[in-house]
Amino acid sequence: MKKNNLNENTLRSIIRRTLLENDAEVKDKKKARPTCLPENTIPLDEMVGQADEFVRYSPGVTKRKNGVNSMVDTLGILNNIRLFKDVKDGGSHLAYEMMNNLNKFRNKNYFDETNQKCNKAMDKVIELYKENEHGTELVKDIERVLNLQTRDDEYTPSPRTKEYLKQCINLAKGE
Repeated sequence: MKKNNLNENTLRSIIRRTLLENDAEVKDKKKARPTCLPENTIPLDEMVGQADEFVRYSPGVTKRKNGVNSMVDTLGILNNIRLFKDVKDGGSHLAYEMMNNLNKFRNKNYFDETNQKCNKAMDKVIELYKENEHGTELVKDIERVLNLQTRDDEYTPSPRTKEYLKQCINLAKGE
């Protein structure tokens, strides 16, 4: 039979290592769960946006001002940009506004009152977009606009618009 002798220093180092590993696991669990502080929390009304608050974008184009409602309108305009002859820049300003709108929700949280938990605001934005009557999935709708073919006789999204929309996809995916 083999005998193992542990001196006091070896025993202390083993205990210290075990305690540090346990502390690291507890800290990882705390980091994974978002915390709702007033500085990093966005209310639901701001995420949805006003349904009846329209902004005149150009002489023939109106859209809702902010939130998910604005994203739905913006993607609708960009998807049918050939119908909106007043949009002269190929939709780059619209895509830029949408990118900034999405950027407001990055690294922010949302307090869900139904289950009393704090969730990521971007996840809620994607869910709200999917629940909207005119939206399907945020990333798929953006990709649909990105895949529009360029034709000489019609207005299409400009290359700058497509770059802004690619950044919107990165923001929605959390990259």
